[in-house]
Amino acid sequence: MKCPTCEVHIGWDWVEDECIEPNLAFECPHCDEQLRYKIDEGTYYGAQHQTVEVVDD
Repeated sequence: MKCPTCEVHIGWDWVEDECIEPNLAFECPHCDEQLRYKIDEGTYYGAQHQTVEVVDD
């Protein structure tokens, strides 16, 4: 996945190693922006589609 702010690739291996769950905020390891990823199941894009968004608080 790619950070929407710095556009640097964040590998799924890193997400799994850090035990980051869907819908929970985490910091981009490159720019420290607060991000969240979602998993949509059964979408037009296939069985699972992951999206990353910036968290606004």
